[in-house]
Amino acid sequence: MYYSKQQLEKIKKQGEEAAKEMDRNKLGHEYKANDMKVICMHCKHDKFEYGKALLNTRGMTFFDIEWLNGAAITLVCKQCGFIHWFGKDVTQIEE
Repeated sequence: MYYSKQQLEKIKKQGEEAAKEMDRNKLGHEYKANDMKVICMHCKHDKFEYGKALLNTRGMTFFDIEWLNGAAITLVCKQCGFIHWFGKDVTQIEE
C-alpha cells in the first residue's frame, strides 16, 4: 500500500498529537484544595495523578458492607510517588 504526501503528513500530525496527549497524561495535572495550589510535601513537585481510596472500617468490613464507607481523594506525585490524602474535594487547575 502506498500513501500520498498529504496522507503521510496527516498521519504524522495525528501521531504527534497522540504523543503530546500521552506526555500530558504522563506529566499529570495541577490541583488545588481549599483554594490553595497543592505542592508535594516531599519533593515540591506540582503535578499529580488523581485517584480515590475507600476508607474501610472494621465494623463495615465485619458486616460485609464496605461499600458504605466513605472515600478519600488521593493525589500521587508524578515525580516522587508520594501519596497525598484529602478528605474534601480537590479541583484540577485548568491549563
